[in-house]
Amino acid sequence: MKKKLTALVLLASLLFAATACASDAEETSAADTTTAAQQTTTAKQTTVLTPPIIELPKTDEGDNGDEDDWTDISEMFIPYGSATVDGVKDESWANAATVSLDMTKKDSPNADTYVEASAMWDENGLYFLFEITDSDIYTGGTLGDYNNDGIYLYVSEDPMAYWKSFEAFAGGTYQFALIADGLEMIPRHGDTTVNLNAQTAYTRTETGMIIEFSYVPYHTPVAAGNFLLMDFQYNDCTSSGKRSGGIGWYNGTDNNSDTMLWAVVKLLAEGETAPN
Repeated sequence: MKKKLTALVLLASLLFAATACASDAEETSAADTTTAAQQTTTAKQTTVLTPPIIELPKTDEGDNGDEDDWTDISEMFIPYGSATVDGVKDESWANAATVSLDMTKKDSPNADTYVEASAMWDENGLYFLFEITDSDIYTGGTLGDYNNDGIYLYVSEDPMAYWKSFEAFAGGTYQFALIADGLEMIPRHGDTTVNLNAQTAYTRTETGMIIEFSYVPYHTPVAAGNFLLMDFQYNDCTSSGKRSGGIGWYNGTDNNSDTMLWAVVKLLAEGETAPN
């Protein structure tokens, strides 16, 4: 009887030991798995370089989560059309979207200064025309500098470019300096590694100057229904080469690096008209 009891006790001890070992092994395995998962997560966190996902702006009315809701907050609707970049405002610009740069952004521009900006697009790119009224056009400054009379054009091919900063204009976000007499910089800020097939033409007029410009978006090809971010600025200088003021279209501040202050614009399909 004692042998049987002893045998049973020994068997029970072995079973307990085996269970304990198995339990320890499971805990170790679980700990190893957790550690491995943490290491994997850490590795992902340190190697992922893409910007955070940002939801599209939503409107209060008719919001169904559609990208087309951006139409409700668009400030400009750019029609389909083509132009020859020659510095002449011809009939091809008759149906372009046109806005006035009538907002003082910096200091005091000359009282007689007035600018209208027009835009169109086709499969070959974006077209812009700036009709400038300014009795004293000055272009005696340095390359791309705002101490010249000239246009600063802001374009982002990506409407979700709200995470970008002035020092890191990346991808298809640009500042173009359109200044006559060889002082243009295309771009002044943005991706300089790609060929934008830019064309510019400058014509002095009795009342000021006409600037015509086109370029081919590289990072996001133009297409009907696309949304862009955009703004226009004119730097107005004195005859001594000092900027007296800046006027703009949409952003009323002189903080031109904040893309959240740029306007949302939409490219219309051929034959499509802007909503009322």
